[in-house]
Amino acid sequence: MLTAIIVLALFGTIVLTWANMREAAEVAIWHGRRACEDAGVQWLDHTVMLESLRLRRAADGWIRPLRRYRFDFSTDGHDRHRGQLELLGAQLQWLRLPTPAPAAPASSSENAWEVRMQVSGPPHDRGDGVT
Repeated sequence: MLTAIIVLALFGTIVLTWANMREAAEVAIWHGRRACEDAGVQWLDHTVMLESLRLRRAADGWIRPLRRYRFDFSTDGHDRHRGQLELLGAQLQWLRLPTPAPAAPASSSENAWEVRMQVSGPPHDRGDGVT
């Protein structure tokens, strides 16, 4: 009987963790898609990829997962560039959407620009601090 309870608790923990990761990915997708629309570029693959996962203390004192995602976009339909964003819990911390300038020397970073934005949250943000 005790083994069944332990197995059920473990299974429940795995399911809740998976659901939490999917919800965070959907929030990241929402922010990535919105940034691409605002910048007038094409969002490629319609998904985000988790690059890193750490724990960090939020402003309210609670420890939340800090997730960094990447996504791809195109400026003209023939190229591919990488954007990144970071979520602390379900809140966007930053978003980078670098856009390269045409035909610049490899050592020059003056021609590239970067967009950093902070937006409130997706429409389905629960606002209860739970991620």
